[in-house]
Amino acid sequence: PKTKALIRKHAKDAVDLAESGGGEVIFSVLAPGTRIVPHCASTNIRWTAHLGLVVPKTGDQTANHHGVPKCGIRVANEWHTWEVGKMLVFDDSFEHEVRNDTDEV
Repeated sequence: PKTKALIRKHAKDAVDLAESGGGEVIFSVLAPGTRIVPHCASTNIRWTAHLGLVVPKTGDQTANHHGVPKCGIRVANEWHTWEVGKMLVFDDSFEHEVRNDTDEV
């Protein structure tokens, strides 16, 4: 109840949109060593926003010589990392994948 109240207070428009069938508000945790395979949405009628609440401290370090971060998201051909308290917004109709190659949540 407390979390729901906070989300409704600070992201009212997102909650209203979700309740009318136009999206969703979810919490997601990517365990250490986890990857989400490349995928994309079937349409580009909405954008996706990720808010970093807990981000691995070593997540922005590169995992290989291609500049791929240890913890990040690839949207189309570009890799991004999360920052605590910052929003990452993208069009999920573009192919995207997620990885956490750290030992942190």
